[in-house]
Amino acid sequence: METVLPGHVASGLMMQANDEHDKEEGKYPDFVAYHFLNAFGELMAMEEDGSNTQKFLEQGLSVDGSSIRGMASVEKSDLRLIPEPDSFLSLRLGTEGNNGGKNAFTHHRFLAHLVDENGMPHPRDPRGILRRLVDNAHGMGFEPLMFSEIEFFVVDSDTGKPADTAGYCSLPPIDTGYEFRHQLGGVCKDAGMKVKRIHHECGPGQNEIELNLTPCMKNADDSLLCQWILQLLAAQRNQRIIFSPKPFADQAGNGLHHHIQFLDLKTGRNVFANPEFGEEEAKIDPANTRRLSETCKHGIAGLLKYASEITAVFAASNESFVRLKPGFEAPGYAAWDFSNRTALVRIPHCSQATMRFEYRGGDLSGSVHLFGSVLLAAVLRGIEEKLELQLNSNFNVEELSPEDLKKQGIRQVPKTLEECLDILKTSEFLKNALGEEMIQVLIERDEELLLDSAQTV
Repeated sequence: METVLPGHVASGLMMQANDEHDKEEGKYPDFVAYHFLNAFGELMAMEEDGSNTQKFLEQGLSVDGSSIRGMASVEKSDLRLIPEPDSFLSLRLGTEGNNGGKNAFTHHRFLAHLVDENGMPHPRDPRGILRRLVDNAHGMGFEPLMFSEIEFFVVDSDTGKPADTAGYCSLPPIDTGYEFRHQLGGVCKDAGMKVKRIHHECGPGQNEIELNLTPCMKNADDSLLCQWILQLLAAQRNQRIIFSPKPFADQAGNGLHHHIQFLDLKTGRNVFANPEFGEEEAKIDPANTRRLSETCKHGIAGLLKYASEITAVFAASNESFVRLKPGFEAPGYAAWDFSNRTALVRIPHCSQATMRFEYRGGDLSGSVHLFGSVLLAAVLRGIEEKLELQLNSNFNVEELSPEDLKKQGIRQVPKTLEECLDILKTSEFLKNALGEEMIQVLIERDEELLLDSAQTV
């Protein structure tokens, strides 16, 4: 069996990227897991005998699509996973503790995407949809990067109560998640993620990890892997993780903020920064709209124009709409500004070289990959159509009256699942971006949620 390189021992859960599996001598792990997504973006895996690894890398492997949520009917159930050779990762899960590591086990994985019986990308594979949109960006001369801010609550497994009573940027002893966050950060770094920041968030037991700018697909894959790691770490402590948008009515909700940056595919230059606006000028006047390139303005305008469609894709819970209410830094109005946390899209404090914008409305109730896909599609559409950017809203948007919002041309994002369902059924933009089959999946998702809600009333 392959030797797993040392990982983050102190965490009790180790992960180590290891691309040196010995193909020539056929030394593979006893079993290899092939990670893929169902139509709703949930992480799944097929585990195969390691001796077949080279064959699967060359030919793919079959799975029963009818047993994969949202993927295929019984009549057309044969699907194939296509492993991605450069995605191999050796993970060591479990404790190295008092029992000599008896609870430890290894997990070796490749990422894989789904193809149909004709070998074509499966139209309901969220990774395949994101890959297609990244290819579109490449065709326009851009390398799209994203980084995600993942918020979550840590609660006791037995009682469901938050793990502590701490608040934003607290320290021990009131912050009991300090060690847990450092374990998480270390494990994620060992797994090849670019961890930017970890800290306690506003709510009791609420924490955040930020994964820094990487290509869109890696960002989405890392975000999903990070969620799994969180659940594994929490289980070791008799705790569990809550990612849902608004688990506690009187506390801040859990968001998934996405920062977006485009580089020139040939030169690597940040195309969102106006090259005629210098770094020194930016320090003196950080909120000057001249800092933004025309490409950047068009991209933000795309996000604002299609904010309702974006919400319809990521909002897979009634809690999404409870979260998007004033007072908890969860903006529900299609406005933009510099550093303004009541705006749906904001330019964070940054240099010209690191110019980017942040979409603050999202959450983790739906698919991370589909959320990234619709964000990317909206930015690209804005650039393609050269959409004009409205004036920035350098005020508290949440304090505006309905009349003032109308005067400012600021629209509210959908407030209910019913509104989102109507958008999914009628939006040509979404059909073009995600494909008709995936839109049907989302329609059925919302119809099922509405039915469940009606039955519980």
